Amino acid sequence: MQIINTLLPVFLIIALGAFLRKIKFFSDEFVAGLNRLVFWVGLPCLLFYKIATAEYNYQVAGKTTLVMVVGVLCCTVIAYIVAFIIRIPPRAVGTFVQGTFRGNLYYVGLALIIYIFAGADSRASAQMENVAILVLALLVPVYNIGSVIVLLASQHKLDRYIPARIANETIANPLFIACAAGAIYSYVFPPLPLVIARSCDAVGQISLPLALIGIGAVLAQSKIAGSGIPAFAASIIKVAVSPIVGFWAAHLIGLGAGETKIALIFLACPTAVASYVVAEQLGGDEELSAAIIVVSTVLSIISLSVVIGLF
Repeated sequence: MQIINTLLPVFLIIALGAFLRKIKFFSDEFVAGLNRLVFWVGLPCLLFYKIATAEYNYQVAGKTTLVMVVGVLCCTVIAYIVAFIIRIPPRAVGTFVQGTFRGNLYYVGLALIIYIFAGADSRASAQMENVAILVLALLVPVYNIGSVIVLLASQHKLDRYIPARIANETIANPLFIACAAGAIYSYVFPPLPLVIARSCDAVGQISLPLALIGIGAVLAQSKIAGSGIPAFAASIIKVAVSPIVGFWAAHLIGLGAGETKIALIFLACPTAVASYVVAEQLGGDEELSAAIIVVSTVLSIISLSVVIGLF
């Protein structure tokens, strides 16, 4: 029952977004505007508010992030091996590899974690949510750096301008800005004024359902024709191999039960929609990227069910 109550609402909202787009209730312009609203306003408000008002256990969050990084690195290595075995074209290798590690943590993962720990006592729920938020903040630069390197490496464009490109991708990311601003505010300034806290909280509360609807609308427009085998292979690495590696790493590090669940949920999440945008900007294979997002989203229903059921 916990699996149904936790997982089903998230994917029902995604399905709603896909249905509304299919019946043309949403136009392309509306979907683009909705996603911009969530990415540039909604989620930054949520992250800033949560980080600026939370009490953190940096040691626990650091260990959880380490498990995530181990998962990212191992999946990257495995992805390169698989790409060689199934003979993926050189230009598409970076897109394939990015699809195996860049998870949809903000839209899908965070929503699931909030639902999972909602049944716990308020203090425990807040602690786990705070750990998840801090892990997200630490992973933004990891994902950006990794994506830029693998996409440009597949096109033999690794040059002296790489540090500048990585810096641009990271610093210009509104989620990174919101996380950094929230951390600085919580460390330097007094508690948020009530009017600011309530405003950020209200805007942040609408961001997760809107984000899920936006994902559904984007997936409804994506096609997987011609990219079936590579998309399936990348998706298996992302939603199945990744959490297995994470479980092994969490066991070695001695991560607590709640933090292990957070790490495994994040690792079992489907490929991020943002990976398509980055692939488009850096000359990757856009069709393959879209296909990986669609296939991994479908397969993640199984992987996330297993993680939630077992842990």
